[in-house]
Amino acid sequence: METTTYTQPELVDLPAREVLAVDGAGSPDAPGFLAAIGGLFALYGTLGGAGDPPLEGTFAQEGDPMRLDLDDKDGWVWRLALPAPAAATAAAVAAGDPRVALVRQEPQRVARLVHHGPYADEEPSLAALYAFVAAGGLAPAGPHTEVYLTDPATTAPADMRTWLQVPVR
Repeated sequence: METTTYTQPELVDLPAREVLAVDGAGSPDAPGFLAAIGGLFALYGTLGGAGDPPLEGTFAQEGDPMRLDLDDKDGWVWRLALPAPAAATAAAVAAGDPRVALVRQEPQRVARLVHHGPYADEEPSLAALYAFVAAGGLAPAGPHTEVYLTDPATTAPADMRTWLQVPVR
């Protein structure tokens, strides 16, 4: 049996930035999700992005940004994002891939922790994150985001590392 662990939650102030983003709906196991990832990374490279930045995914349930049913992935609504290369413009992004948008993310305070283990075992880590938010007298201000620190194509599930973060107010 695999043991899932997580780091101590913390509060972090994230700066404003621009990202390449694709919005979609449905399970992350569906072909559209994988196609969105491929499109993001291809456009990132085309626009002069260097290196292999971590992919980010923000998830909610259908029309409710504060809900996520881990057992009903087909009802998920998501945004996948990568940091925008410095030379990215809205026109260049639209010309490169019409599914992708150049989006400005405003500065935000988030509560976050690192989840160690498979994505399917995130529930205890998310529960700990939301308990930390409540214990600090804070409230979630939007859906949670996952920042994938390891590549699932080359990393064993037990060795996966994912930032789980939720904006707070």
